[in-house]
Amino acid sequence: MTPDIYQFDDFRAFLKECFEAKVRAQGKYSQRQFAREAGFSNPGYYNDVLKGFKPLSENAVEKMARVFGLKPNETEFLKLLTAYGQARTGEAKNRIYKQILSRRNRSRFTRLNPALSRYYQDHRYALVRGAIEILDFRGNYDELAAFLEPPVPVAVVKSLVRDLCEWGLVEQVEGRYRTTRSIVEPPASLMGASRAMNSEWLTLAREALNRLPREKRHVSTMILNISESLHAEIQEMIDQFREDIFRKVETDSGPTRIQQLTMAYVPRSRGRE
Repeated sequence: MTPDIYQFDDFRAFLKECFEAKVRAQGKYSQRQFAREAGFSNPGYYNDVLKGFKPLSENAVEKMARVFGLKPNETEFLKLLTAYGQARTGEAKNRIYKQILSRRNRSRFTRLNPALSRYYQDHRYALVRGAIEILDFRGNYDELAAFLEPPVPVAVVKSLVRDLCEWGLVEQVEGRYRTTRSIVEPPASLMGASRAMNSEWLTLAREALNRLPREKRHVSTMILNISESLHAEIQEMIDQFREDIFRKVETDSGPTRIQQLTMAYVPRSRGRE
């Protein structure tokens, strides 16, 4: 059975799943046979694409889609995934990912997995859910909207709460709204959603520089000249710091505010031999 393409952000992961599905269905199925059915002269082309050694053209997408039995709309979606995966700039990736979300929202996947499909398209879902956990929220949308920083329009808050309730992430018990134990975590096939959300959080952190006074925010940058061994050590320290923060949050009682903690540790040069 061909996997649901709308559950993937990575075109290579999808192609790998499709090939494995063919192997399961036919027993003996090789890359050479696949190349012959698709009309590729190079029997190793599929493997080169999966490893990122060679790009995947639109013509090659159509050939692979035909072998895997994709419908026309699924083939078009695969072209979008391929363009997203091979885009060279962040701007291009963001533009294409918006098209991916638009196509996915019209698919059966959205109807079956609304939380997975839409929760990571708007950062305000997480903020409203966090505010409900803190406030004794009983339908006072004006209070909930004003609690957020920056404030969110009341009409938007009502829509967000309605969605969260529909997805089972918030429930109403005896007039009081509360968060459920359900969580929304994108699977590996949808990590583009997580990247898109992280990009939005970074934008919000940048905006806080101009919107909030110094005493209400902490944003700082250090440029570090370091060895490979210290680079690895810093990465471990960051991972440990995240774990320490999570443990403290889990044992914290009576939360009264929502804070965004965003960390970025990225290379600003190549490594020197």
